This record gives sequence, C-alpha cells and structure tokens, in this order.
Amino acid sequence: MSEKTLPVPSTEASLATVSGLLGWIPTWIVGRRHYDAVPPAGVTLVCERQPDNPSDTEAIAVYAPGGGQTGHLPRCDAAYLAPLLDRGVVRLETRLSGPDDPDNRTPIRLEVWPAEQAADLAGRHADTAEAVWHHQLLGLWQNRARYAHTALDAFRSEVRAHFHAGGLWPETQLLYRLLKGTVADGAAAAEQVRLEQMRREAEAAERSRAAQLAECRAAIACEACGPLLPFGHLSVLPLRAVRPAAARPIASAVRQGTAAISCATESDDLCKLRVKVERGQCVFAVKGEELDTTLGRVRVLHDSVFAPGLVPDQLFYVVKANGESPNRRKPVFMADAVMPEPALPALPGEATGFAVFRGAECLEIALFTQPGSAAAALPLLRARTWHLKPASPAPSAAEAFASVRPLFTDAALKPAPPYIDFSDCPGLSGEAFILGGSLVYLRVKVKEQACGHSSLFGLGLSGKLDLLEGAGEDQTLFVEAGAVEGERPVPDIAYAGEVGRPEQRS
Repeated sequence: MSEKTLPVPSTEASLATVSGLLGWIPTWIVGRRHYDAVPPAGVTLVCERQPDNPSDTEAIAVYAPGGGQTGHLPRCDAAYLAPLLDRGVVRLETRLSGPDDPDNRTPIRLEVWPAEQAADLAGRHADTAEAVWHHQLLGLWQNRARYAHTALDAFRSEVRAHFHAGGLWPETQLLYRLLKGTVADGAAAAEQVRLEQMRREAEAAERSRAAQLAECRAAIACEACGPLLPFGHLSVLPLRAVRPAAARPIASAVRQGTAAISCATESDDLCKLRVKVERGQCVFAVKGEELDTTLGRVRVLHDSVFAPGLVPDQLFYVVKANGESPNRRKPVFMADAVMPEPALPALPGEATGFAVFRGAECLEIALFTQPGSAAAALPLLRARTWHLKPASPAPSAAEAFASVRPLFTDAALKPAPPYIDFSDCPGLSGEAFILGGSLVYLRVKVKEQACGHSSLFGLGLSGKLDLLEGAGEDQTLFVEAGAVEGERPVPDIAYAGEVGRPEQRS
C-alpha cells in the first residue's frame, strides 16, 4: 500500500514539547565477561551507539562513569533503539536495578528521554498495517494512566508474539517496551499498597490482641483474702476474684428453678446429664463437687459452664459417689507412723478460690465466681500428696501471693473466648472461662520441678522394692508381696500413678 496523508489527529505538537522522562524499560547489561569495567551501583551509566561493532552494527554499549565499557544492551532492545538514537528521537540513561541473575546478566533500569526529534514518535501517516499498530500503541501509551497495570500486562501478553515477530516500526516497538516499565511501576505500587495494608492490619490485630489480653488479665485478677491455711504438709492461700461473673452454682440454680437437669444416659458408675438453662442465665458446676440428686449422690467430673447462646455444649458427666472416689490418691503409711487425714481448711467467707502450696512451691490455683464453688473444690486437696514434707518452709501469705501474681500479670495467655488457655505458658497447664469480661472459673496447675528425691510410702508388705526413678507426684513403686510360709504366693501387683484398678504384671 502506498503512504498518504490520513485524517488523523496530529500528535507532533504534543510530543515535540515533551521534556520529561518518557518511561523506562526493565532489561539487562549483557556480555559482562568480555569487559573488565564493573558497573557501579547508584550512579547513572552511559549508553552509546557502536555502529562499527563487527558483531552487530546496531550495538549499544554501556559505559561506567569513568569511561570503561561494562557490556552491551541486549540485541532485542538495540534493534529498535539504535535507529531512534541515530535519528535523534530519544536518548538513554541507565542504572543498576539488582544483582546479576543466574545467566550472568546485570539487570538495569533503562530510562528513555526525549531528544531533538521526539516528535517522530508520532509516526508516519500511512495506510498500512504498521501505521495502524503504531497509532494504536501510541494512543494506549498516551492514555496508559487510565488503565490498571494488570490490564496493560494482559494486553502485552496478548500481542507479545506479534511484536516479537518483528516488522513493526522502531517507534512502535519502543512504545510496546515502555509499557513493560509502566506495568512494573504499577505492580510495585500495588505491592506497596498491599504491604501497607498488611502492616495496618497487623498493627490493628496487635492492638486488638493487646486489648483482648488486657481484658483477660483484668477478668482473672484476684487478691489474697486471708492467711495461709494448713492441710497436712500443704498450705492453702485463700483468694478472692476481683471481677466475678454472675454465674450461679448448679445446685442452687436447680433448687431455684433457673436450671433443670435430666439424665441422658446412666450406667452403674457414669451418668451423662443434660442441663437446660434459661437464656441470659449462666450456671456453673465445679469439678469434684458432690450433688445429692434423685439418681443418688454424684460427683462432677469436669468444670462445666452452661450459658445458652454462648456455650454450645449443654451436657456434663458425673460419677456416682458411693463412698470414696476410686481414683483418689490414697496415702499409705508405715504401720507405726500413720498420719491422720487433716480436716479441710475453712476458707474465709469472701474467698472464691485458693492457691495450693507445698512449702514455697505453688502447685495449683483454683478461682471461681462464688465462695460456694471454692468450698466445693476443696475436697480435691485430698488427691494431693499432703503427707509429703516440703523441702522449704511455708512462706507468709504476702510472699505466697507475690509468687503467684506473675501468673495473672505476665503469663503468656492464649485467649480463645470465652476460654483462656494456659498451655503456651512454660510450666503451666489449665484454662479459665470468662463471660462478659468477668471470671467464671480458673483452674491452673503448676508442673512440679524434679525434686531429686523419691516419695517412698511403705505398703506394710515384706519383700523386695523396685523403684522406678522419677520426680514429683507421679512416681511409680513396684512391690513384690511376700508370701506367708505354706501359702500360695500372691501375684505381683503394679500401682501406677493414681491408685486405681491394679494391673497384673507379666
């Protein structure tokens, strides 16, 4: 087709007055291994034509500021830039944009500036496909700010094969390549926005976590409310919850009709009970609490909270309390040195919990919303080794409370409303339950440190003793019972941890 003037808007005037940066192209310095000069970072490098280069007459060399050549621009870029440099349409500046890639190419930011003949970028008015492509690219380049970088990148992907095939004007190729820099700028800006959004979200999450943690610490706060009370060789420090929730003990709630219990399943020992509570009420059952019911006397197996709309589980388990608990850690003494079991300590009327100490070492903290719940939890003291004399003397009440205070103020709590988990705290285990920023219950055990001595309790049996070395509460003692002469030998019995059903040893 022959070239002729077409009725298209003129862009020469607008392009002739362009004085700022046209754009930039992400590319590389190649051939570094052939040259000694090293391109310095943070400075502008010089790009010059090398028309006499025997390998490529369109070569564009890259020089360091001191004059030493560092390499060339890639052939694919030199092919369209060389004609524009020769005609004085553009000039080039470049600087490093990163470390060398695995192909020994040095990434650069190649900046394209208008020169004296910048108006030539408008292209020729011709009735050809090349002219159509050029004016399409020119219009897109002039209006690139209207489009998201993702849309421009998608467009470049669609037409990439056509542009790489060649045959288009150098001005057109330049505009296509400049779009790559525009896409990179857009992607960098979007990434910056994303990172800033992530930073703000992280800060908001941290503020929310800190506020939640502060609320949890305030909810579980307590204070000492009496002197240390003895229980055998253990000591009990009465505590009072600062922010108790309005939770009713299950026994009084059932008596007053604000809660109703029905039996879901029943066996000889275990019963599963279903609790129905009116909305807006909160009812609490204490682990170890004994209830005198029409099923008989039963003992609660776990701390259980019932609050419609907040706690989905409305079931709890009890065992029939016919005599002593079979899992009770029953002390065994030498026959001539029996210690009578002490009476449970009488907590002050305002106490809603307690901390258990052996000497200066805290073993457990239990804190509730009602004084009655604290009293109901006290019988579990009998499961402790109350007859083991501590290595250190008992502290004063003030010293005892000072030793447990960090648990409430500094421990690494893990809020999971309405629960607070203490499993992430080194040396601690347990949980708390908060409702409306107030405490329903807290029960935390402190893992005992290895004490270096063995808890030996004579069993009143003759024969050999095999001790499995360990520390703390859960050491295991094996005994081989001696047989009375003339009687059949008694089989070996193993008692492991809490004394329960004896197991036959092989």
